[in-house]
Amino acid sequence: MKKKAISILIKTVISGTFLFLVIKKIDFRQLLDIFKNSNIYLVSIGLLVFIGISFLLAFRWFLILKIYLKNKTSLFYIWKLTMIGLFFNIFLPTSAGGDAVKIFYLVKEDKKKFLPGISVVTDRFIGSLTVLTMGTIGLIFSGIDNLKIKIFIPSLTFILILFYFLFSNSNFARKIYAPFKKILPSFLNEKLTFLYNSFNFYFREKKLIFLSIISSFFLQCISILTNFIIASGIMRNFSIPVSVFFVYIPLIWLSTMIPSIGGLGVREFSYVFFFKSYMGKENAFALSLIFLLSIFIQAIIGSIIFLIGNLTAAVRKGKF
Repeated sequence: MKKKAISILIKTVISGTFLFLVIKKIDFRQLLDIFKNSNIYLVSIGLLVFIGISFLLAFRWFLILKIYLKNKTSLFYIWKLTMIGLFFNIFLPTSAGGDAVKIFYLVKEDKKKFLPGISVVTDRFIGSLTVLTMGTIGLIFSGIDNLKIKIFIPSLTFILILFYFLFSNSNFARKIYAPFKKILPSFLNEKLTFLYNSFNFYFREKKLIFLSIISSFFLQCISILTNFIIASGIMRNFSIPVSVFFVYIPLIWLSTMIPSIGGLGVREFSYVFFFKSYMGKENAFALSLIFLLSIFIQAIIGSIIFLIGNLTAAVRKGKF
């Protein structure tokens, strides 16, 4: 319990620190004027699209799960688990904290606990691979001269692509792993082999994995373009190349992996840090707040699904 309390305290401090750092730089009178003068139609459309993206998130995971579950589950059920995960993302460490809850619901009635759980990690991996690939492509057209970014995004993309080929091609993986197999202890070899086989179980189904990658590109593209649309709605003179969003939104997404309360504070700080030179601190912060609002709306929907599901289960067990 002490470790959990300390962990929560650390994440709260991190979120609070980043929020403090960004809020102290914001002119709230100017921020209020931005919201007053924004194009309500563009902002509302963007907000609705952000909320609707949950269906695409669920569809990507559904395609991956079909490899294991075949046709034993429905897209609607996977969407409900996705929404519950988005609800718990607010409270659990990093923006991926809700993944643990999705795994719990998915495997609690399954004898093979580990294999279905790996589907969530695979889904997260494909999301990372596609968004970083788009960031690498965006760098080509954005004109961004930051050397660190120009090295970091392509390098990380290359590593993920390498892992993709390792997971999907067992012969290639054996050749890469052969030197390490000779020096690692047998118990560690067994665990690594078991872990690899679990990932390979999904990635060798190339058709469904390919479809999930295509759907993920579509999802990420809509998400980035929605940021672009909302930004154009809150700015009077908007002239930012869309390619800039394809570079910085993936970096903002990566920043939420920092331990915090659901990415709170870190995400808002990252929006301001990356976009302030293009749209000003207040406009960048306004964009982050609209995205945060969409997260809270999704969380409310997820909480309702979670509570209804628990209430239904309790009625079935005769507790009501």
